[in-house]
Amino acid sequence: MSESVADGLTKIVVELEKDEDDYPPADYENLWVTVAGNGLYRVGNIPFFAMDIALGDLVEAEPDDGLLRFRRVVQPSGHSTMRVIVYDKEEVAAVRELFKAMGCSVEQSHIPGLIALDVPPSISLAQAQQTLAEGESQERWGYEEACLAEPPPT
Repeated sequence: MSESVADGLTKIVVELEKDEDDYPPADYENLWVTVAGNGLYRVGNIPFFAMDIALGDLVEAEPDDGLLRFRRVVQPSGHSTMRVIVYDKEEVAAVRELFKAMGCSVEQSHIPGLIALDVPPSISLAQAQQTLAEGESQERWGYEEACLAEPPPT
């Protein structure tokens, strides 16, 4: 039904909504997930284009035409997803290291200069937002808040 790998990951398909500029540059995004059972999956990578989904979220997906299609977030993980487009491609590695040093996970896109950030609940979302805003005001990068954390239920 879906692509699987030895470490227990599979993929779900998330349909993307395009804006007036025809962005994002795809109609769907595949996310790696682990099976949690009963049609539920735990997101295992940082989304590059999907909105309102974060690393670690518990999501529902249903089989459809041989694929697993995302339906909804069932339980937020408390993580936030940010996307950054670094204007000077020579600076991408330094920007990645800056956010890693803060405690964020960082993934590099195939699109030059585009990185996705995971801001875990263990670090200050406000601090990450401040750093992002400072870099944007210095015209080092632009950024998007794709999914802001909701604390997980207790």
